[in-house]
Amino acid sequence: MANSIADNYLKVSNQIVQTARKAGRSAEDVKLVVVTKGQSVQKIAEVIQAGATDLGENYPEETTQKISEMDQVASAVSWHMIGHLQSRKIKFVVDHFSMMHSIDRPSIAVELNAKLDRSLDVFLEVNLSGEESKGGFQVSNPQTWAMFCETVLGLQKLDRLRIVGLMTMPPYTEDPEASRSVFRLCRELRDFVQKETRLISIAQLSMGTSLDYNVAVEEGATYVRVGEAIMGARDYSKKV
Repeated sequence: MANSIADNYLKVSNQIVQTARKAGRSAEDVKLVVVTKGQSVQKIAEVIQAGATDLGENYPEETTQKISEMDQVASAVSWHMIGHLQSRKIKFVVDHFSMMHSIDRPSIAVELNAKLDRSLDVFLEVNLSGEESKGGFQVSNPQTWAMFCETVLGLQKLDRLRIVGLMTMPPYTEDPEASRSVFRLCRELRDFVQKETRLISIAQLSMGTSLDYNVAVEEGATYVRVGEAIMGARDYSKKV
């Protein structure tokens, strides 16, 4: 018999606490974002009841539909945009999301800033593996880091976006240890950016998913994005 969503949520939450403590970190420094893309509103209600306060979504129109169906339940949590954002869907982020993890190019930052009438916390998505199939700022070569800092300083001038950290996704692997080097490099890049720009507010690290969140926590993640380990398999027909 499969574990319930509540059981899964408790298991992952406890694992994060244990891993953080073993790494000499405070568990309070790590926020669990439950990825609910492709999941029904019934299952989302279950994980909220289990204690989830932060939900991650990839498809803004799907999220908008869910929020409409869930009514007051949806307002009890924070919605995080974690997927690639197309310009034509910016309006959905403006209306519903409290944090965006995937600013992957300067142009989308400028467009989003122009549409906002409030402040929005954002992560800059960085590509540290050099994979052409992945988006994000290309920073796999440390020689590009100084130029990236110049980009950060430019984006920091956007008045409605608050750059709070970096997000990365390592190459897909079923071996969590294989992701460690990318997570470590992301932490080192964060430290480099803080030193070179003196923007200590860029402190957060969004990294780690169902397969490797423990390794991510060991390497300094402050946000982990866990989906199927809690919610079970997705219904991909729900993609909008």
